[in-house]
Amino acid sequence: MLMPIYSSPSGPPPFLPQEPACADILVSEDPFVSNFLRVVLQKHGHKVVIGAVGRASELLIQGTIAPALVITNNPEAFLPFAHNLPMLYIAANPDSDLVKQFPNCRVLRKPFRNEELLEAVEELSHSVLP
Repeated sequence: MLMPIYSSPSGPPPFLPQEPACADILVSEDPFVSNFLRVVLQKHGHKVVIGAVGRASELLIQGTIAPALVITNNPEAFLPFAHNLPMLYIAANPDSDLVKQFPNCRVLRKPFRNEELLEAVEELSHSVLP
C-alpha cells in the first residue's frame, strides 16, 4: 500500500493508493517548498502530487504515477527518466552539467516569483521531447 510522503494540512494525501495517480505534475522538493508549489499550481488548474525524491523515483519506475512534468531541486534522482519527462529544476545554484543531461529541462533560480513558475510550467507542459 502506498503511503503519503508529506502530509498535507489542506486536502487529500499527495499519493493515491493502488491506482496510478492522475496528476500532471510531480513535485519532489523539501516539504515547505513542495506545499507552496502545490498550492500555487493547483490554484491554476494543475493536478499535483508531491513526494520525497526516493519514493517519487520509485513510483515512476513502478508506473504508479505518470506525470507530464517533474519539478525538483534534486534532478540527479530522476536521471533514468531524463529522456522521457520534462524537468523543472529549482535551485539557488543549479548544476549546469546536470542540466545538460536532460534534453527538456528548464532551470528556475530560487528565489522566484509565482509568475516565473507558472511560465516555466506552461512552457514545459507544451514541449515535445525528442
